[in-house]
Amino acid sequence: MEQYIVKAKNIIAGRKLQVLQNAAVEVKDGKIEEIYESETQIPEELKDKVTDLGDVTLMPGMIDCHNHLALDTRLENHLIKMNDCECEQTIRALKTMKDDLEAGVTTSRCMGDRYYIDVTCKKAQQDGRIAGPKLVVSGIGMRASHGHGYVGMPFDGPEQFRKQARENIAHGVDFLKVFTTKVINATPFIYHFMSPEELKAVVQEAKSVGITTACHCSGGQGLEDCLEAGIDCLEHVYYITPEQVERVKKADKWVVYTPSYALNDTLLFKFSPQGREGSLKEKEIICRCLEGAISGGLKFGIGTDGIHTGLPQEAEYIASLGASNEQVLAGITVNAAKLCGVDDKTGAIEKGLAADFVVLAGNPLKDISALKQVRSVYQDGKKIR
Repeated sequence: MEQYIVKAKNIIAGRKLQVLQNAAVEVKDGKIEEIYESETQIPEELKDKVTDLGDVTLMPGMIDCHNHLALDTRLENHLIKMNDCECEQTIRALKTMKDDLEAGVTTSRCMGDRYYIDVTCKKAQQDGRIAGPKLVVSGIGMRASHGHGYVGMPFDGPEQFRKQARENIAHGVDFLKVFTTKVINATPFIYHFMSPEELKAVVQEAKSVGITTACHCSGGQGLEDCLEAGIDCLEHVYYITPEQVERVKKADKWVVYTPSYALNDTLLFKFSPQGREGSLKEKEIICRCLEGAISGGLKFGIGTDGIHTGLPQEAEYIASLGASNEQVLAGITVNAAKLCGVDDKTGAIEKGLAADFVVLAGNPLKDISALKQVRSVYQDGKKIR
């Protein structure tokens, strides 16, 4: 039985992300046993188990709501590398998982990897055979044969999508992922590659076993089709309109923001074929759309989309687009855990949940850039770094 107490100047605790000053957290067998709002509450017999972390902020472990294990944007020709063999992609996945964990990501939602790498890595991480975030997995991402999706595999017709959805479910996935649009559109008309019937087939299969669905969807008619089909979470939403914001909110659907693909010029220029001037025009459009979604009050998570160790930067971008620091922090902790379906296990510093912590040099509720100042990381009570 492992039992200890950590004390910090600031502890961001509970579902409301309340700051407790000079408080302490008791950890027992990898879970949060108790939260002491002051040092005087610590039982006398446990005071020899207290470690004072000092002038730092203890917050819940970060959750990356949109990630790919084998897609690593830090590498040259990272998209072409998605055609690598299974062994190469697995080796890459092992590295990205370790890097993300050490950067403070204790849970990661995988949005499609070939060869069921995410499913295999999830089990290996649970068994303690590899280091990395706890994984929420979707197996093989499903796209149309003429559509977008470097990490997905092609299918055509409702029955092909249904068959693959069932195969994913048989492998034990946590949710199903499809692709219906491009990333950055760069054309007046937003292409959408999946038919309403194909989307509905995937949703039907997910509902039959009580799991959720997510769709890579920038906007346009593809977004309308997703709402009609009953997709649970819309990924990216770069071109969402004010009218669509209202429809998404009324339908009570989640969105996941991955802003770097629009705000990071290096990535934007890769995906927009119109050249520098056209790409920057797309950037202005996308920023306006994302600002509208944020001001519209959609419930959201934040993801990196393969920009490993980059979640703090994504959080900064979302803050720059109008979200409060509290909203941003929720989008990578408590709300992220809800979106991922793991809020009964992690996502907050709360009694009974996993002892997944990040120790920061600053306070992200005052300065969101403090998320980059990681001092140490705990996962299930074990200090990772």
